[in-house]
Amino acid sequence: MPATSVVHPAIVPAVPGVAVRAARTGLGIFATRAFAEESTIGRIPGRVYHWQVLWRRGGEFMANCFRFGDETYLDPGNGLGRYLNHSCRPNAAIRKRNNKLFLFAARDIRPSDEIVIDYSTITGDDDMWRMRCHCGSPQCRTWIGRFGLLPPAIKRRYRRDGLLPDFMLGALE
Repeated sequence: MPATSVVHPAIVPAVPGVAVRAARTGLGIFATRAFAEESTIGRIPGRVYHWQVLWRRGGEFMANCFRFGDETYLDPGNGLGRYLNHSCRPNAAIRKRNNKLFLFAARDIRPSDEIVIDYSTITGDDDMWRMRCHCGSPQCRTWIGRFGLLPPAIKRRYRRDGLLPDFMLGALE
């Protein structure tokens, strides 16, 4: 499918510079313009829930939520975060400013690139979550899980490069 074909309605609310399109694994977020390293791509809106609500609801609801605090998670609804896919070689990451989550470019992103994060950077060591990886990267680790299970060299690099959100530090062993 051509990279310019939009296969899904706009993200709600709309985010300039990105579009939802068919990706390697379902739908994904693609750049429609260039993003320089460290630039903000957009805010990840949503509703914050206590972890106990996630456990009760489970399933796809739980799988789509982002760690937000020590005991809270953000449900992105139909916003930017819903279509954000994983890669073991991410080009973006999450930061929290003024109690809001933002997606930023971890390296330069070209128009038509899929914007991807490493899910391990938003999964605390107390999270009991794991999934098979299908990112297709030469650096693919086969499994995605909590940050503490990453190889030490990757953990050091993510911390050094600012790919681990500050609010996640309290959720790590």
